[in-house]
Amino acid sequence: MTANETPQMYSATTNGVRVDVFPVYQADRSQAEKKYFYWSFEIVIHNLGEVKIYLTSRHWIVHDENNKLYEIHGSGVNGTQPIIKGLDSFTHSSGCPLQTPSGRMRGVLRFIDHHRAAFDVRVPEFPFINPLIPSGSK
Repeated sequence: MTANETPQMYSATTNGVRVDVFPVYQADRSQAEKKYFYWSFEIVIHNLGEVKIYLTSRHWIVHDENNKLYEIHGSGVNGTQPIIKGLDSFTHSSGCPLQTPSGRMRGVLRFIDHHRAAFDVRVPEFPFINPLIPSGSK
C-alpha cells in the first residue's frame, strides 16, 4: 500500500454501535523468509446512541491461510476499558502476526450500558491480504 492509498473499510452495526475496521499489510514488519507476516488494523467504535457505554472485554477469532484457528480473549482493548459517550467514537489500533501470507479476523466486543446491562457488538470479519503476493499464490 502506498501513502496515497486508503485502506479498505469493513463495517458492522450491532445494538446501536457501529464498528469500522481498516486492516493494512505491514511489509516493513514482515519477514516472508521466516514465515512472519504482519498486519496492523484500526478499529473505530461509534456509539450511535445517546448514552455512554463502557467497553469491558474483547474476543478475537483469527484464521490463517491454512484455516488454523487462534482465539484471543481479554479485558478492554490495549489495556484500557474506554467509556464512549453518546454520539461519540473511540479509535483503537493494534496488529496481528501470522505464519501465512493471508488470513482473516473477526470478533465480539462486550459492553455495559448505563443500566449496567451487558451486550455484545460484532466486529465484522475482515481479510488479511498480502498485496505483494498475487491472488491464488501461496
